[in-house]
Amino acid sequence: MNQRNVIVFLCDQLRPDFLRIYGCEAIPTPNIDRLAARGIVFDRGITQATVCGPARATMMTGRYASDHGVWTNNVPFRDGLEYLPQRMNELGYATASFGKLHHVPFDDAKGFQHVRFMEENRLKERDDYLQWLKQRHPEVTGVFNRIGNKFKFSEDEYYEHWIASEAIDYLSATVKEGARPFFAWISFQGPHGPLDPPAEVKGSVDTGKLPRPISRVELDDVCPVHYYREVYDGTPTAEDVIMEMRTAYAEMIVEIDRQIGRVLDHVESLGVMEETTIVFSADHGDLMGDFGMNAKGPFVYHGQLAVPLVLANHPGIPLGARSDALAGIIDIPGTVLDIAGAERGIGMSRSLLELVREDCAYPREVQFSEHGDSVKIADNGRYRFGYYPFLGWMELYDREKDPREQHNLVKLPQYAGLVGEFLKHIVDFGILCKGVEIPLKDFVPEQQEGVRSKWPGFAEEVPAEALLSEQQKARLRAAGLSADYATIGRRGEK
Repeated sequence: MNQRNVIVFLCDQLRPDFLRIYGCEAIPTPNIDRLAARGIVFDRGITQATVCGPARATMMTGRYASDHGVWTNNVPFRDGLEYLPQRMNELGYATASFGKLHHVPFDDAKGFQHVRFMEENRLKERDDYLQWLKQRHPEVTGVFNRIGNKFKFSEDEYYEHWIASEAIDYLSATVKEGARPFFAWISFQGPHGPLDPPAEVKGSVDTGKLPRPISRVELDDVCPVHYYREVYDGTPTAEDVIMEMRTAYAEMIVEIDRQIGRVLDHVESLGVMEETTIVFSADHGDLMGDFGMNAKGPFVYHGQLAVPLVLANHPGIPLGARSDALAGIIDIPGTVLDIAGAERGIGMSRSLLELVREDCAYPREVQFSEHGDSVKIADNGRYRFGYYPFLGWMELYDREKDPREQHNLVKLPQYAGLVGEFLKHIVDFGILCKGVEIPLKDFVPEQQEGVRSKWPGFAEEVPAEALLSEQQKARLRAAGLSADYATIGRRGEK
């Protein structure tokens, strides 16, 4: 089988409601629209961690933060993990990363063979973009250089332009070499702050059509964590100030779209577009003034939890389609490996190609996200639930009837059963993250099916142990029960 090339376009802190493909008419994004027209847009995509480092660790490992160990920024991965780039290397791919990885150590590429870093000043003088920029402007001391709310130099020296250019040069050389398929991870810095769009995109956004900030209506029912965050962050509350901030954020999206277009045009010029599958997403969103808060944190709110997610240019998928499958950034590595023809996935990641199939064996019924141990979130596509450990605070929103998440339903008696179900889901995900430790003799089929509903490939990581004796199996058969359920695990799956 000929292996397809794979490109992942990743943004930092991009919320989907600022994109035309999710209904926003304020921002021209013809190239993201172009990707959507060539594939499937996921309407219920969320992040599995609402801060950069943990989210990006999830995309490298296919695991939740409670599993891979990167519970917040600037924390290293736990030992013993396998990483997506390493797996793609083993499959014979030429692998490369451009832009931001945000791992610890800061120059840890997790196996990418070719890397060009733009790491928000974390690498200091070793940052590839900074070195390139200093050749042109020796006076600069960091990767961010702005005057007011715009980039100080011309667009062709902007970091997003540099990231795209580095990717273009690499793709040219790799395609010319022709020996291996390529896997390119193109990770833009924006629209994460500082909000510094280049002058070339200033004025390109219709501010009047941008989403307006969401305010609270239940002012006497605020989680203490939220209240402290509102106070110590000091986020501007005046709507005109917030809209000015949102306009610069939107202009950065325009710039990213322009750079995606440059890469797509170049792939087409190389003659390899028909054999290249593309994924577009973000690590998480940005509150941008919603509920009096900025950026991201331990909250259930859609502005920071939702992510854009597009699978494009793959054989057999419908064009211009939409999916309401429950999916997230945890599924990006599983999708990449599926595209590459891998025989097994990675961690708890699912393949988007599998999730959109009508005959999907295990459609996801609930999603899990977390911000360290500050909040644990479960989402079934309609209702979103958050539990704050040790605080006892809970939130429940009906996103179908209350998409602005104004009315916390958790105290209403008619939702007590639903709250209980979500708490069970959160306990289950906590067990999955630490590793399922159930003696196989006691791991009955019904319990296995419950695990499989959340993690279809779990048997690959179940430790094997002594199996049932023939006498025990005979007793089970005599009672009309399965005698083979304890044969899963590393010793061999049923």
